[in-house]
Amino acid sequence: MFLNDPMSNSGCGCASRSGNMDCPNFGPFIAVDAACISVTPPAAATGGSIIPFSSGVTPVALTSLVTGLIATPSLIGFGTATPGVTLVGETLDLSGLVTEAFTVPRAGNITGLSASFSATLAVTLLGSTTVTATVYRAPAGSTTYTATTATVNLAPAFSGVIALGATAFGSGSFAPIPVSAGDKLLMVYSISTTGVTVAQVLTGTASAGITIE
Repeated sequence: MFLNDPMSNSGCGCASRSGNMDCPNFGPFIAVDAACISVTPPAAATGGSIIPFSSGVTPVALTSLVTGLIATPSLIGFGTATPGVTLVGETLDLSGLVTEAFTVPRAGNITGLSASFSATLAVTLLGSTTVTATVYRAPAGSTTYTATTATVNLAPAFSGVIALGATAFGSGSFAPIPVSAGDKLLMVYSISTTGVTVAQVLTGTASAGITIE
């Protein structure tokens, strides 16, 4: 679009109008309507990138030990999930196993985490069962993942008779967590229990999202 087109820059913020309607303003230009063009560029997007996670159509089965600690967590990917992995302390060794991790394309900071869980199987639970979502990280070239401080306990905790569709939600608050290009990030769901001395199982769907700036 030429600036001397009388249909597209009538006025156009020019202090003077010469005979050939030259305008000293240069782009980028944004077409507002046929009578004027704005010289103000659009504001840059802020807030970082949002990475979504979902277990998809396959429910996850989260179990706890008789001690109330985590037994087997589930890995949540992008429409899929992998249950029954072995957690040692705060470390997951996925050598030769299926992984739901993604690789970080550039350096940044994890600044936010939100997660939800919905029961797909009615069950009666003893004590109080809390669902936790945690981001695990492995450096480039490694298959050993370690828990980060990007973690959130979902509320409310589950107890007693759990109806089909019962849900819990949580958003994490933590200091920015630096990640480097090539790091692999993994969303891990687990449960822990209190006030009980028997193993518990909670089945449902999981979804979460993290922000990387």
